[in-house]
Amino acid sequence: MLTLAAPAAAQLAMIAMMAAEGRWPFVALVIPGLVGCVASLMLAVARRRQDPDAAGGGAGPPSYANAAEPAGAADFGAMESRPLAELLGLDVEPLPWRGIVARWLDEPDHCVPLGCGAAGVHRVDLVRQGPHALVAGTTGSGKSMLLQTWCLALAACNSPRTLRFVFLDFKGGAAFAALERLPHAVGAVSDLDLAHAMRALRALEAELTRRERLVAWERAGSFDRLADPPPRIVVVVDEFHALRGQLPDGVGRIARLASLGRSLGMHVIACTQHPLGQVGADMKANMNLNICLRVRDAMQSTELIGSARAASIGPSTPGAAYLSDGADVAALRCASPGDVDALVSAMSYAAAFHRIARPEPLFTPPLPGSVGAGPVEALAPAACGPAGDRAGTPPEVPFGLADDGMRFSAALLPIGRGNAAVVGPPGRGKSTLLATLARQARRRFGSAVRVRVTTRSHGAYRTDELGPAHTDRRPPCAPPAPAHRLWLCDDADDLLDPLETGPEAVRLRQALADPSATVVVAVADSRRVRDPARFPCRIVFPTGDRPTDMMDGVPADALALFEARDYARPGRAVLLRDGRAAPVQCLAPDEEGGAGPGRLDRGGFPASSVSCSETS
Repeated sequence: MLTLAAPAAAQLAMIAMMAAEGRWPFVALVIPGLVGCVASLMLAVARRRQDPDAAGGGAGPPSYANAAEPAGAADFGAMESRPLAELLGLDVEPLPWRGIVARWLDEPDHCVPLGCGAAGVHRVDLVRQGPHALVAGTTGSGKSMLLQTWCLALAACNSPRTLRFVFLDFKGGAAFAALERLPHAVGAVSDLDLAHAMRALRALEAELTRRERLVAWERAGSFDRLADPPPRIVVVVDEFHALRGQLPDGVGRIARLASLGRSLGMHVIACTQHPLGQVGADMKANMNLNICLRVRDAMQSTELIGSARAASIGPSTPGAAYLSDGADVAALRCASPGDVDALVSAMSYAAAFHRIARPEPLFTPPLPGSVGAGPVEALAPAACGPAGDRAGTPPEVPFGLADDGMRFSAALLPIGRGNAAVVGPPGRGKSTLLATLARQARRRFGSAVRVRVTTRSHGAYRTDELGPAHTDRRPPCAPPAPAHRLWLCDDADDLLDPLETGPEAVRLRQALADPSATVVVAVADSRRVRDPARFPCRIVFPTGDRPTDMMDGVPADALALFEARDYARPGRAVLLRDGRAAPVQCLAPDEEGGAGPGRLDRGGFPASSVSCSETS
């Protein structure tokens, strides 16, 4: 009533002021609006007398005029709060993992018990009733308990081959700490590392695009019609309002996932304390399943379930909630997750029984500040590559970890496919990188590759030819003799000067044009190595000066992935290869290799030292 009476009173005051000043034409303009407001007010009063509840009922968007008067509140005290293991029937098993093994042998089941209502166990089907869900509740209402129960129930009824989880916790990471060990989990982040969270959002968007292409390629029309559909992915977001505040760009990615995920097997469960004004209309339009626990504001309750009943839930009943699926509103008491660690361990045992390996993470943390040889070797291809490598030159040499903004991969330098340049200021790790390349090539390919290292000392260049790092004559994948040459030249700025006529510069130019040799030069100035035909692969150590870095060939997208501390971090570079740019963390020097190419003859493998003038 107040919303109709206030405009009428304002217009009446305006008419009085204009009449006092004698502005009768303006009075005539305002009088029709006053008549309309009075008529609307009288009509609203008449409807209110006929039906006092009309303001809060009916179809269409919910009205808040009657929000402070909840009606039909459920008796949650009469509802049982039972543990999840009992609802799943795992409490009767002496070894609960055996019951999970049997469930995973059946067809995927997304209709799982979430708690108990007035009529008994209440089940929720995320796929049919959703496909996405919005959970709201104030602090202490039981949101984390509900999310844990729901995820554990889904995991117990669906094999990791058919269901995966991604956890986004913007409350410090405590809500999903135990669930990260589930064999279904393919990623978990918190607000403690926003760079990691952005990687997760980019990875989810990339996975959405991949599934779109898969459906289009098979002309299936939807996810369910694929011949071999990938596992469904459930993205669980706790404290969605914090995501909106800390990563505003990420909200659009989640909204796109909600709008397209239904037909692509990707689902979102978003949890927030404030659904009103924090969850956009584009997301709400695709979230058919709403669960409202205790809230302080009646309007928050009305926003989710169409009535103010959730505001009347007492603080003494955590886990009490109202569930609306668009067709009906039901009251339930959420089940307790019980011993979460025991349930997670049981599922791990079940995965081992089914011989289900841990799924590959959907995304990885950001690049570390230092990288050892172990992780790089695990991601690098075998030294003996496919059949094509046996007939040609040896494959790539791993020298660090590359990052595409979502996941790690081995950073590889191709040999036998053009020359490479290492560009960067002193002290960033160029010499260490050359040492790494020499060490890795010797270890992986033995005598199949002849490694030469050129260094500069006191203005003079010296070239050392290094022997193999092991006693094997030649790997099975090695090409026939003669062996390929890998020439690593440090401080090569002067040698690349076109006006330089010394013997070292002449031999370097000859090697750069020789297809049987791969030359890797390290320079401080990129002017000599910008020719893509001559140096198709470049490794650039950014300086922090944007114009200089872009002049060196680093695109703006790659620079955007660098933080301020990365520019001062030794070994942090950008790999430019095959038209792509990827941040790289180069291998740290180990005890055998030392810090520079001049020390590569240690470890029992003597190097034959000859001058450049004596080496062709």
